[in-house]
Amino acid sequence: MPAGQPIFKSAFNSPQDEESGRGKRPVVFDVLGPDGETSILPDSLKMVLHVNPSTMKFNYQKVTTRIQTKGGFVEQHWGDGLHEINFEMATGGFMRLYSGLSNITGGGIDVGGTRRETIAYDKYLDLLALFHSNGAIYDTRGNVAFQGIIKCSFDSNSHYGWFNNFNVVESADQAYQFKLSTNFTVDHETYLLRTVMVKPDDSTQAKPQLNKADPGPLLDPGRPLTYNPSSTGR
Repeated sequence: MPAGQPIFKSAFNSPQDEESGRGKRPVVFDVLGPDGETSILPDSLKMVLHVNPSTMKFNYQKVTTRIQTKGGFVEQHWGDGLHEINFEMATGGFMRLYSGLSNITGGGIDVGGTRRETIAYDKYLDLLALFHSNGAIYDTRGNVAFQGIIKCSFDSNSHYGWFNNFNVVESADQAYQFKLSTNFTVDHETYLLRTVMVKPDDSTQAKPQLNKADPGPLLDPGRPLTYNPSSTGR
């Protein structure tokens, strides 16, 4: 094995794993500045978990805007909006070189290594630190310099908000890992919409209908047509 190459590896190495062509899609956490757009972390410090969460539950609620006028209140109803994401996850096994799975802490005694010297425990501490800071940036004296926002990205979609709680469960039936759960309150989100490619000369596919009053652009039979199934069409 080449020198310097780790024997134990995480499931994900960096946020760029999604673009590696290996079928990996990590959940990526980033910290943005007060403008809500500028990342204050370099690419090497954007956090990926040791393993992805086992479940991500998206909770929606009705979005209503109330405006006070001279004649009373006016309500604008915008449909359902994402309110919260519930994460259920595990740290992964605390695996050490030469000793395998480890669940000991040492207790101040030199036992030749503990679970704290594992990649899974190190990644768990990273996530715990992100929860405690919750997007806040501190100065050298430990005071909050400014409040940012956390960006959670997965499958080309991004959710912006803050952690609401963080729970850790250590049980005897799974002694070599922690069970984690956290709620992420969503302030706003962005989605990447994907389209379906439909060839006009394929009789098995539905062909787009053009309005005679508006012929639109000429179709090239040799070029696939971009069709968005979410659009209303004409």
